[in-house]
Amino acid sequence: MKYLCLLLLINVVVFPSSAITQDRIFTYTYQSSVLNPGQRELEPWTTFRIGKKDFYRRIDNRIEFETGLVRNLQTSFYLNSTTASAAGDSSIHTDTELSFSNEWKFKISDAIADPVGVALYGEWTLGSKEFELEGKLIFDKQIGRWITAFNIVGEMEWEKEAEGSEIETESESVLEFDYALAWQFSKGFHAGIEARSHNDILKGKWQHSALFVGPVVSYARDNFWINVTVLPQVAALKGATHKNLVLDSHEKMETRIIFSYAF
Repeated sequence: MKYLCLLLLINVVVFPSSAITQDRIFTYTYQSSVLNPGQRELEPWTTFRIGKKDFYRRIDNRIEFETGLVRNLQTSFYLNSTTASAAGDSSIHTDTELSFSNEWKFKISDAIADPVGVALYGEWTLGSKEFELEGKLIFDKQIGRWITAFNIVGEMEWEKEAEGSEIETESESVLEFDYALAWQFSKGFHAGIEARSHNDILKGKWQHSALFVGPVVSYARDNFWINVTVLPQVAALKGATHKNLVLDSHEKMETRIIFSYAF
């Protein structure tokens, strides 16, 4: 591919001029754009997670139905499944969990027409053992062929755990910062880089901070688009467990693929 290159992660505010028509070109970092009223999209997601200190494989699947409700407001419904395989004492154990999610997103300002695009995002998830709330502050800017986005993400999770003969509720919170930068190489084709700083907080104490950085590629045509991001863990900013990485609660590598069909 003659246009293949990876962009370095920089905070750039110098952009040439052109237009990007696709509403989403990243897989982890959200943009402020929303669907128009009556527009609908079906989006299958798959995230592959591999590598801990011992054998570990995990696949997360989400089927999302997304629709625009009124001007600047959209909602989505998800069916989620997670299957994880990990090395035990003498065998590999595999577990599967199912859950349902509902997302709401409200656009405050536009990434092209205004100095910066801003949106608010909220999502709740109900599973067989847990309940989760997630909120995002979304910022992005598009000038010419460049687009950049930054998210501040907060999560709270309550999960049922067995303690001997008793069932207790354990709570955990997450603070995450996501950043992405991409360039439009040709009509419908973008490439760039994404970064995630994922911070685990348990009982009010900061436990781990894992930094992921990797390339993202996006292609759109007519009513279809596909985005792919490969995110290796590059460093543990806090709580390293193995060779300067966090490998008890995080993986060495994540790969996410999202594709969408609008109808």
